[in-house]
Amino acid sequence: MTAHFTPAPEARLFGLASAPVPLSPPAPLPAPGKRSETDLIRAALAAAPSATFRLSPPDLHLGPAQREPSFETLTGGTTGTPRAIRRTQASWIASFESNRAAWSLGPETRIATLGSLVHSLALYGAFEALHVGAEAHLLHGMRPDRQTEAFALRSITMIWATPSQLRLLSGDPAPSVTRLLIGGGAFDAATRDHARALFPNAEIHGFYGSAETSFISFDDRPCNGVEIEIRNFDESGTGEVWVRSPYLFQGYADTPDPRRDDRGFTTVGERGRMSGGLLHLAGRADRAVRIAEQTVQIEEVEAALLAMPGVTEAAVLPMPDPRRGTRLIAAYTGPAAPETLPLYALPPLARPRPITRIPPEAWPRSPSGKTNLTALASMLAETPGGEPAP
Repeated sequence: MTAHFTPAPEARLFGLASAPVPLSPPAPLPAPGKRSETDLIRAALAAAPSATFRLSPPDLHLGPAQREPSFETLTGGTTGTPRAIRRTQASWIASFESNRAAWSLGPETRIATLGSLVHSLALYGAFEALHVGAEAHLLHGMRPDRQTEAFALRSITMIWATPSQLRLLSGDPAPSVTRLLIGGGAFDAATRDHARALFPNAEIHGFYGSAETSFISFDDRPCNGVEIEIRNFDESGTGEVWVRSPYLFQGYADTPDPRRDDRGFTTVGERGRMSGGLLHLAGRADRAVRIAEQTVQIEEVEAALLAMPGVTEAAVLPMPDPRRGTRLIAAYTGPAAPETLPLYALPPLARPRPITRIPPEAWPRSPSGKTNLTALASMLAETPGGEPAP
């Protein structure tokens, strides 16, 4: 197996323009501050024969030369500043080949990505397309309704997206799409229903992974070559999810990696349990709070809000409370009025108050397209009730 990202001869790259971008020989690149998404990926392809290359903003540092060709990308940055991570090219090539075999990817496949290439999900989808000889369509920078139009106009067959990106899409159905791959956040039932309406002919798969681990599970089933251990579990069997696989990252580019053991397992702080060979996630350990001596997983409250009619985006934050230790507040976007939301569907301790409606255009997002919880906390701190708890 080659250790370099070298595009297949038949691969084609499409940016916002409808015409493909030649992959070789590479054209001279603009100044760093003026590079487009297409410029970034062409720079990577031009550098593939060298020992190392980078796919990242100029303020990230690749560090010392690596024994294997390696690169940097960013975490999603939901709860803070995105972290720069380093991984080998071979770690992604291993999953490219696994997906090629599982899904028969090749020259007839047209793969679209919706987010910026500095983040791992869009970058992965683009490079997988080039590796297997497919068409890579980079739609970052288009309005969501224009992205939906592009799916039909370009006969896109496969899409990589986050739940947040998917919820923003609107317009006529795209019957050409036969595979939809959703990761980077909780894939709730309402978002799945929205996807089925937009992509009536698609197989819809939710996957779990992270920038650090790459794929862990598809539709809750561990991916090929992935070993999962649940550690420090409670009476329900829910504990820390530790993973070992060929797809793991090397480490953080700027700080030590404190969450890897001497057997090669790593964790990003997710909690879950194994049952019947399937991985059931409970949420991040750093988003579990104690309210009146009971543990509440914030992601479960967010999923319940997203399932309510008229809610298209939702986020929940903890705040200090003198009686219960912690209470929850929430924000959402969508047409529903706050007083009409059926909070009785949630356990009493998990019911957030107040709930603030935010216009869709003002919803804070990280560059990866996920909700920026830090920015949201600042917005909600201006409302009565004090500042969110750490």
